[in-house]
Amino acid sequence: MNMPIIRSAITGLAFAFGMDAALAAETITYGSLPDPGYDAVVWAIENGKVSDPNVTIKVERVSSIPALMQAAMTQQFNLMPNGVLSLPQMRESGLPIKVLSTLLRYHPEGHSADVWVMPNSPYKTIQDLKGKTIAVVSGEAQNVISVRWVISEHFGMNADLVGGDFRWVEMPQAQFEAALQAGRVDAVSFSNVPSYAATKDGKYRSVLHGSKELEKMYGGPMPSLFLFGYDGDMNKRPDAYVAAGKLLKASAEYVLKNPDEVFAAVAPKYKISKDDLQTWFLTYAQMPLSLGPTDKQVMMKAWQSGAKMGMLKKVPASADELIWPKAILQ
Repeated sequence: MNMPIIRSAITGLAFAFGMDAALAAETITYGSLPDPGYDAVVWAIENGKVSDPNVTIKVERVSSIPALMQAAMTQQFNLMPNGVLSLPQMRESGLPIKVLSTLLRYHPEGHSADVWVMPNSPYKTIQDLKGKTIAVVSGEAQNVISVRWVISEHFGMNADLVGGDFRWVEMPQAQFEAALQAGRVDAVSFSNVPSYAATKDGKYRSVLHGSKELEKMYGGPMPSLFLFGYDGDMNKRPDAYVAAGKLLKASAEYVLKNPDEVFAAVAPKYKISKDDLQTWFLTYAQMPLSLGPTDKQVMMKAWQSGAKMGMLKKVPASADELIWPKAILQ
């Protein structure tokens, strides 16, 4: 006689517990940039291909690298990307950051950190460019810093932004070709996806194979960008960050398992072809969202390079000083 009431009560309790479970799911905000590579590795998350009932990752894109740096300084997001050198610099400025995973690593055979000239340029080597002008999007961008480390340590030249062996000028990437053709600059250094897309048709010639030289210098592929969070919140909500890290890694793995699906969806937003984005992703860079076996070693050597060039006051005693104990591993 009372069974319907009991059954109704059980159903109500189950619904209530379900609501509690849904409400218990943690939210992790992820500050990113509008970039085809960055977008590809979170595509599976944003399109419901991978998920975790315990965590929601909310990807928010800011307009530029300076805006991203400002967001990092104000701790606007729970997780953010930044260059390998920026990590100890941020710690020196008082920000309590910890690395969760590796976002982007240069593929040694790719050309993500090269210096390019026009095919008919008289310059054949980086030494030939002494006293010449090199265009970059930002002198503080990690790909440019990486190039400068190679120039300084491997070739023994002065790669300082001011007063060195080269004149470094900042300009939008879209102006590189016109500046070269007009003779306003002698060489350029492309970032990320444009390093492949702009050079694939032979319109430019490389005079410095940065990613290969960096691997020789440091004993492993160069981890250029890392995903970091802030110590206090990571230790307060460790399970949420572990779940978020694993979910991001699963999203990155989804790209490799379903490249046609992901790149066909992402590429049109940036007016590049699916094949160009796929080739860059598979041959110019590695975006594992997890720390690799040589990443710590290379981090330390990169920081030592930064200190030698006056970019860093003090080299951390160990990479573990900046890596979260529950970091996501390959």
